[in-house]
Amino acid sequence: MEQSPRLSLSYVQPNQAQKHVTVNETFRRLDALTQMTVRSRMVSVQPVSPNDGDFYILPIATGDAWDLYDVGDLVGFQDGAWMRIIPVEGMRAWVADEDVFVIFDGTAWNALSGGGAESAARFGVNATADLVNRLSVKSDAILFNYDDVTPGSGDCRVNINKDASGDTASLLFQVGASGRAEFGLTSDDDFHVKVSADGSTWDDAMIIDKANANIGLGVAPSTKLHILGEAGTNPADGDIHLEKDGGFALVVLSEYSSASPSGSAFSIQRRARGTRSSPTAVLEDDWLGGFSFRGYADGGFQQRGLISGIVDGTVSGSSVPVALSFHTGVTGLNERMRISSDGGITIGSPTGASKGVGTINAEAVYDDNVLLSCYVFDQVLEGQIDIAKWDAKVPNRMRVAEHDLETELKPAQQVKRQHNPMRKFKARIGGEYDPLTLDGYARHWKEKRHLTAMPDEANFNPEQGLPAGAWVQRLIETAEIHAVLIETLNQKIKALEEASPGRSGIIRPV
Repeated sequence: MEQSPRLSLSYVQPNQAQKHVTVNETFRRLDALTQMTVRSRMVSVQPVSPNDGDFYILPIATGDAWDLYDVGDLVGFQDGAWMRIIPVEGMRAWVADEDVFVIFDGTAWNALSGGGAESAARFGVNATADLVNRLSVKSDAILFNYDDVTPGSGDCRVNINKDASGDTASLLFQVGASGRAEFGLTSDDDFHVKVSADGSTWDDAMIIDKANANIGLGVAPSTKLHILGEAGTNPADGDIHLEKDGGFALVVLSEYSSASPSGSAFSIQRRARGTRSSPTAVLEDDWLGGFSFRGYADGGFQQRGLISGIVDGTVSGSSVPVALSFHTGVTGLNERMRISSDGGITIGSPTGASKGVGTINAEAVYDDNVLLSCYVFDQVLEGQIDIAKWDAKVPNRMRVAEHDLETELKPAQQVKRQHNPMRKFKARIGGEYDPLTLDGYARHWKEKRHLTAMPDEANFNPEQGLPAGAWVQRLIETAEIHAVLIETLNQKIKALEEASPGRSGIIRPV
């Protein structure tokens, strides 16, 4: 056997002449292999003027000598000539231009570590580290366990330290090397949880203030829990969605205090115009918030109940008049009742609006036709009724705006109305049932079994009835008609007394 099996070191043979040649060749090879250092593993062109002792790990290379060698070979310039060392598995070398150790695995050279035993410039576990990712690990799982050998404290903590407040100390989660989620101290000293759809544009999902532990969802928090919602969102997609399969989903606000009855737990909804940094005053008819009630039907949650706060007039200084509005519906929403800022209550769509503190202005109670029906006397005294005059005395009906939670479906409007009772009265004048003639009035109630101003039995709905205002108007009209007919009888009596002076006492009060 002439050479060693691993490093191919030449043996001195028995009776060999010039033994020093073999020994020196072995020394040169040992000089190269012992604590092996190569200048580079990236040089692909054979150097023109190498220094004696320069070694390289060959990539795909060219040159007079290098053309004869293979990728991965160790080549070195010694005694004016290039020598080749074929690496064997486990061989290690220091690469000077990278400051890393590399190890030959039988096929290729791979980085092992750099520096000394207690410090490595880069380290890869089943992966290649680089100048950005100096520690690189490719593994299905990574375990950090507490120290039970030293022994340690029993704790296990991963410390991520940054230099300054504006820097980042975080954990980043990627898909195909593109970021999708991140949490940590990102660009300031508050704790952020961020997400991204493309790795470029990031949105804060949560921010925890370092100073007071306030939590903000989508916004830097100004209170203990601060949630930023998007304008125009449905509750099903919006800020807080509480859902439970059966039973109740509750938000419980509790306050415990024996110091003062003024303390309590509130759900506060606020509204301003302008921007978050520069808010401006709200305007009349602005919605300030509310409670929406929805039931599932036809593939979605349909809003059919709503309690809301609405700006109820002109905002001036610190004065913000607010009304509470109550909406219900079957296929949509209609305002059924409003408690106005002046203390009045309106129900339905009555004429005018709030009548003031302590009043109820309802479409079927305090309503349109509670008017003096003096048109009866106009007809008697002037011989005609001015229709325009009496139409002008009828207040228009105010239809409030119709809304769902997001949009105004129909704007508020005034509905022009006419004085219909007056028209019905005028239509009978000069006719068969003229209410101002004794015969016409009597003919009407004898044939139709009701007075001209009163509802007839056949057309009266006892379940719905009539608004109190309509009853009052009809009674007033009846009283005025009776006053006119009494005066007609009075004139007839006077005429009879004048025609028969001696019989003036013929008619006596009963």
